[in-house]
Amino acid sequence: MAKAPAKAPAATTDAPKKGKGKLFLIIGLLVVLIAGGGGAWFMLKGKPAAEGEGEVLTKAKSKAPPMFEKLEPFVVNLADRGRYLQVAMELRVADAKAQETVKKLLPEIRNGILLVLSGKRADDVTSAEGKQRLQLEIRQQANKALGIEFDLPPLLKPLPEGTEQPVIDQARADFDKATETAKATIAKVDGLGVTDVLFTSFVIQ
Repeated sequence: MAKAPAKAPAATTDAPKKGKGKLFLIIGLLVVLIAGGGGAWFMLKGKPAAEGEGEVLTKAKSKAPPMFEKLEPFVVNLADRGRYLQVAMELRVADAKAQETVKKLLPEIRNGILLVLSGKRADDVTSAEGKQRLQLEIRQQANKALGIEFDLPPLLKPLPEGTEQPVIDQARADFDKATETAKATIAKVDGLGVTDVLFTSFVIQ
């Protein structure tokens, strides 16, 4: 009977062990939660960064430097007797493949350009509008050699004096329709073959 009270200290010894076990369990859960939350934050934070890097790469690719093919200068007699044109130009090309094709077909391209130039009168290419029209015609000829074709917008020709208004209105409507059709064909080949013509020298004598 006197040994019964001796069991009391054993109970006090087990209690701290259980308390410590619960404490370690709580700390472990907190560590897991913090680690999991940090990982989720990192994944969510990292995703826009990756997307942003992709956008930067896309923009870098879209801003590729332009490519040009320089042509030997042209000297041609104009349609005006005694007048001639000396012009140097460069063809802007869509890419390296187009540039290589232009080089291979250069004799055919130069022939087409010569025919365009020699058919002009001095008055046709004196103004800025005339030069812009000539650039478009040269671009058309160069692309034709590459198998790329588009229509040229029509030229607005003056009607004889005294033309009746209904005839004038119809002529204007036909002109506008043909212009829109030509623009549509040009838009279809935009970015292909020869994309522009730039004059680096232009002398009429």
